[in-house]
Amino acid sequence: MTRRVQYALIGAGAAVRRMHDPAIAETECEVIAVCDHREERARKAAEHFNCSWYTDYREMLDELRPEAVVIMAQHKVHAEIAIAALRAGAHVLCEKPMALQVADADAMNQAAAQAGRLLAINYQQRSRPEIVAAKRIIDSGQLGKIQHIDVKTTWTRAAAYYQANEWRGSWNGEGGALLMNQTPHDMDLICWLVGMPARVHAWAPTIFHDISPSDTVQAMMQWPGGAMGVFHASTAEGGKINRFEVIGTGGVIRIDKGALRFARFDQDLYDFIVTAQDGFSHPGMQEVETELGPETGKHEDIHRNFCNAILHGEALVADGPSSLQGLELANGMIASHCSGKTIDFPLDRQAYAELLQRLQDEEAQMERQA
Repeated sequence: MTRRVQYALIGAGAAVRRMHDPAIAETECEVIAVCDHREERARKAAEHFNCSWYTDYREMLDELRPEAVVIMAQHKVHAEIAIAALRAGAHVLCEKPMALQVADADAMNQAAAQAGRLLAINYQQRSRPEIVAAKRIIDSGQLGKIQHIDVKTTWTRAAAYYQANEWRGSWNGEGGALLMNQTPHDMDLICWLVGMPARVHAWAPTIFHDISPSDTVQAMMQWPGGAMGVFHASTAEGGKINRFEVIGTGGVIRIDKGALRFARFDQDLYDFIVTAQDGFSHPGMQEVETELGPETGKHEDIHRNFCNAILHGEALVADGPSSLQGLELANGMIASHCSGKTIDFPLDRQAYAELLQRLQDEEAQMERQA
């Protein structure tokens, strides 16, 4: 009989758990305890999993020393819970975002390394079959030299979404609204597919929603190799747009939900520019049929991978060090908007910590005066 990884869930009453439940049911794991700071929600989750329950995660860690901890709690406590769990000897799977600021993510990675434990982040979109195929094409060099990245997405939210939970759409609750709640997957995929940018310049206004942080962002990025990119996202726009395009000297990739289009140039663009006789010509393009794999892009992929990593040493789909990059990019966009300046990476951790604290203090003061 296959051994099952012993899970303890923290933040088990959170709405996001409905996405984890099917994955837990299909994975080689067993939930031995749940924790939520609200007793009613902890009891209800315990009834569902037929396990013990706690309202204090530190007490749970001290008493049970679980093999693995899955963190579904509010964003602002991801780092402190993850570090405590790692130091208690548990492997950790943490919901996105990894933390509110990159300095906390650094501390999480350091804690994992010191404890000799796994730290995984729930970036399940890395396992979308079209993303897996796109990364394979890019990493193989078939796109040639990467020149441009264009990403546009809408995450439309009604006012009722923010009104449902007081921590949503706030600096103190989630550290940045759109960039820290809706777009972490987009930030992660940019870095996962084409690497961490060298710098970013962003505008992040609040164009409609009654929230302190931004509901819209427009950013320009530049990579160390010279590639440039554009990112646009909003919770105050419609259209259900989700476009991800990567252009290289060897071809073009267009990624949509469940689909991938790869057009390969007959000749590398730079070679063509130098040798072509017709000044207005363009290299020939051939559509390349790309087979998509069995991955689903769902939580099941991440839980299965997490358990296989613990049981069999499988490489994590989204480990702590690689998952930090998307958070650093989001922090950089916020810093750029607030300063009006281009932000170079690596991000100044201390400067961002001071900025976030100022934004949180100003928000708290406004709430007291309201």
